[in-house]
Amino acid sequence: MSPGHPSFVGTPSSVADEWTRYVDTRAVDGFNLLPHLLPASVTDIVDKLAPELQERGVYRTEYMGTTLREHLDLPAPA
Repeated sequence: MSPGHPSFVGTPSSVADEWTRYVDTRAVDGFNLLPHLLPASVTDIVDKLAPELQERGVYRTEYMGTTLREHLDLPAPA
């Protein structure tokens, strides 16, 4: 655990509830994931948490562009 950073532990639904609250209140612009057990925790994130977040509309289901600049919605260089 990193000092000063909240930890989220629970079911995919309860973690998604907390993450959604952070996103909806614009308290964050992203999350850093530190899986507890490898590879099981990563599998849970991909197969269980990500779909929960997608259903709530706080995690993308597809990329809108083909470049990193487009993914991050950055303007073209001058």
